[in-house]
Parts: sequence; structure tokens; C-alpha cells
Amino acid sequence: MNKKTGKYLIIFLLLVYELGLAQEKNPTIYPYGGMPDSSRFEDWRMVRIPLNFETANFDSAHFDSPADFGGAQFHSLADFTRAQFDSPADFKGARFLGRANFGQTEIINEETISLYAPVRFYNWASFSGAEFNSVADFGYAQFHSQAYLSYANFHNRAYFLYAHFHSLADFSRTDFDSLADFRWAEFDGQADFSFVTLDSIIFIGTVIRDKILLGSYGYKNIDLTYAEFIANAKIVLLEPVNLVIQPEKIKYISLKPQLDYFSKKEIIEYLKNKKSFKDNNKVQFELSYIFDKSTMYQEQSNIYDEELYHVWKYPKWFLNTLYYITMGLGYRPFRLVWWVLGLIVIYSVIYFYRMKDQVNQYIFRDEKKDVTRTGRKRSIKHRRDTSLANTIINCFYFSSMLFFTFRLKRDILTTFKSREIKIIVSEYIIGFLIYISFLTLSKSGSILHTLKSLFIG
Repeated sequence: MNKKTGKYLIIFLLLVYELGLAQEKNPTIYPYGGMPDSSRFEDWRMVRIPLNFETANFDSAHFDSPADFGGAQFHSLADFTRAQFDSPADFKGARFLGRANFGQTEIINEETISLYAPVRFYNWASFSGAEFNSVADFGYAQFHSQAYLSYANFHNRAYFLYAHFHSLADFSRTDFDSLADFRWAEFDGQADFSFVTLDSIIFIGTVIRDKILLGSYGYKNIDLTYAEFIANAKIVLLEPVNLVIQPEKIKYISLKPQLDYFSKKEIIEYLKNKKSFKDNNKVQFELSYIFDKSTMYQEQSNIYDEELYHVWKYPKWFLNTLYYITMGLGYRPFRLVWWVLGLIVIYSVIYFYRMKDQVNQYIFRDEKKDVTRTGRKRSIKHRRDTSLANTIINCFYFSSMLFFTFRLKRDILTTFKSREIKIIVSEYIIGFLIYISFLTLSKSGSILHTLKSLFIG
């Protein structure tokens, strides 16, 4: 053995020895803050072993560095009341055999005033794959960053009363075997409840400010009747859901874009056939609009096509986009009013800069004359005001007249030049096409439905 080989062997033995010294039994009290616990690794291969807690009292604990409870087992009460996590809190795969208390505690101070001291997670908190065999209390908890509870199993009641999720709240594929209580909770970011297994869930007074993704196995009721939707809140459906909601909240429903055509159709048909929606024409109308809006770029296929912008799809994409922004795919035909008003203003500006004198001349030709009698003489006053304000009004009137007329007057041909006539005819044709589109492309009942909403509500 040469000296170089011996040197490397000594270094390797020293390293193994140092790692051996770092091995400890699983602690009964997790170090508050500090570096990640070296006892989480069984040997020099750094294989993780779970922490085992007969009792775990972390009341008012302050974790200023990553809290690694991944795979930990809590055999009785796990008490984290009033704890503060400044760094990531990792509870992935943890097992709570007793009550898991991450909820608020009522404090009585010297003046006997009840105050709340919630658990605060200032960085991401992950309970993915965690198992809760007893009650899980997250009441008043403050999640200032992402909260991951996907694939978690709640075998008993789960309380999230007054919990505040400031960012993503991921409950996807979570099993709630008992009551899931989200009364008065707040979701500032996206709330993902896709593919959850439910027994019962409560959203009374829940505040939703962003998307809430819904999809549950077994068609269990998801009651959002008393939930409050604010700003850009949306209900995004991923599969048929027995959704309980007021008709006026239907407008918040949308379908996940990545679903194929027939999956979206199945979701909408399921909602349409619900007893509470079946005989409501307004709800049926809105659900049809939601479906058509979600599938306007899709082919009738059970495969989602991500390539929406192939060259051969350009015409369909363009026409559907135009149909949507002008008439809401036929469900919102009165959107055309704003387009008409805009086009009238545009043409009014063109007439003002290109042919204002001719427009004034045309208007004055049809003006009404004031006739006054003084003795046996008759005098006729021609009021021809060509001021700036009156000229603008004349141009606007002329543009409006062209847009809403069904027959182009012959005297236009004698008053205006050839180039000006082309501009006038173009507005007339556009107005005629818009009128025809309004009558032919509006969905059945859309005009009556809009008028009812406007005057009746």
C-alpha cells in the first residue's frame, strides 16, 4: 500500500467515525430552531428514520429554521398551539395517532379578555400524505405561504375554522372520512379540492378570492350557498360535482381548460339534470353558455388537443374569437351595442376630418325652416350653424343615421364625391351586417333572457 492510498483510507475512516458520533436516538423533544436534526439519519448512507413521540408539546414553540417532521409518528396529543414557523414546516407522511392541535388557543390575560394566538406558518407548510387518526384542529391557523395537504388522510373531523390561506391551499386527492369544517376560512390564493374523497364539508361564511378547484369522488354534496365570492373568484370544475349553489352564483362556474370536450359535456349535463336546476331556464341557459365558452376552440374528441394554433385552425379560431367578443357566442348579443357605438364614433371622426362641409351641406338640405309672418310679407330664416360643436353633432347624427338605416338615400350620391361615397357605403354595409348578425346569430332566448335580466333581474 503506497502512501497516497493510505492517506485516502485514513480520511475515509475519519469521516465514517464522525458520522457514527452523529448518530443519536430519536429525540423526545425536537430542538426549537437550530440545524436540521442529525438523528434523522440512521447511518452513513443517510437513510431517514421517523421521529417517534409519545408526547409532543410544542406549545408556543418558535422554529426559526426548517422544521423537519417528515415521517414522524405522534402516538398521543401533538400540541403545536401558538407555534410559529419562520422557515418551511415539513410534516410530509407524518402520522398523528392522537389529536393534532394546530389550532388557536384562548388566552385569558390579567383583564380576563379572550385573545387569539394562532399558529403561523410564514413559509411553506407541507402535510402531504399525512395521516390524522383523531381530530385535526387547524382553527385560526395562518398560512402565509403555500399550504400542501394533498394525499392527506383525515379519519376523524378536520377543523379549519377561521383559517387563513394567503397563498395556494392544496387539498387535492385528500381523504376526508368525517366532517371537514371550513366555516369562515379565507382563501386568498387558489384552493385545490380536486379529486377529494368526502363525507361532508362545510363552507359557511368561507371567503374565496381566487379559483377554487372542485372535484369529488362519489358525487357528494359541496355546498357553496353561504360562501362569499370576492373579486376574481371562480369555481373551476374538474369532474361532475353535486354542487349546491344559488342561481345567481352560476356565473362563477368555469371548467378546467385541459379537460377534453366530452368530459366537459358530462360535467355540464350532470349539473343541468340536478333537481334544483332542472326546471330553471335561466340556469340552463347560463350552463350552456359556460360549456360553449369553454369548448369554442376544441374539437369534439375525448382527447385534449393542446395545439390550438395550427395553421389549419386559424379560421375557426379567428371566427370563434370574433363571435365571442362581439356577441358572447350568441348568449350575450347586446355586446354589439358597444361595438356599434364605437363604430359610429369612429366614422363620425372620419366624416369630421374628411368631409365635414359636405355633411353640413347634406344636413342643411333637409333642415326645417322657420316661417314667420309680418303683415303680408313672408320671411324665411335659414339657421345654418357651422360652429365646431354643431359640426361634430352633425357628423355624429349622419353616422348614426347611416348605421341604422335600411335604405340608403339617393341624394347621398349627388352630394358626395366618389371616394366619400365609398366610405359612406362601407359604414352602411357594416351596420346592415351587424343587424343581420344580431337577428340570426343570437342564441334562442338570449334576447328575451337579457331583457328580463335588465328589467326584472
